[in-house]
Amino acid sequence: MTLLSDELNYRAMTVEQADQLFRGIALLSIRLNRLKSEYEKRIADLKTAADLETAPLEEELKDKTAILNGYIRANPERFRKPRQHLTGYGKYGFRTVSRLEIRDEDAVKAAVKQLDIPALLVIERLDKKALEKALAEGREIPGCAFLREESVCFTVAKALPDD
Repeated sequence: MTLLSDELNYRAMTVEQADQLFRGIALLSIRLNRLKSEYEKRIADLKTAADLETAPLEEELKDKTAILNGYIRANPERFRKPRQHLTGYGKYGFRTVSRLEIRDEDAVKAAVKQLDIPALLVIERLDKKALEKALAEGREIPGCAFLREESVCFTVAKALPDD
């Protein structure tokens, strides 16, 4: 919220002072963008190094996991009771998992409607483009209005003159 004293200070400011202020903004923006770019490059380099170092380990893990999965599935009788084999590193074996599989979405939708099961989600969203078009055509829509405002803007040059 702009206070009266702020407004008076703004009005008292000269064009030269505003130019100097904008120069400071431009220099800070360029410095900030340069720093961000340098850090993004460092992050990308670290990610590349991490990927190179972890890729062989992930591949070996995938291979060993596939072999252990094959062993477990080939020998289900060894995992009847107990269902998992306990070791000093953890446990492996079978566990029962449940999941819902929807094979025919339209049939399920019809069934939940008929059986009055509250399983359908309806999401309502306003289409701003359609509202803007209706307002532009002169229609009155309670609760919304098309506004035109002045917006303060500035653009920092890519290259600054040498000072």
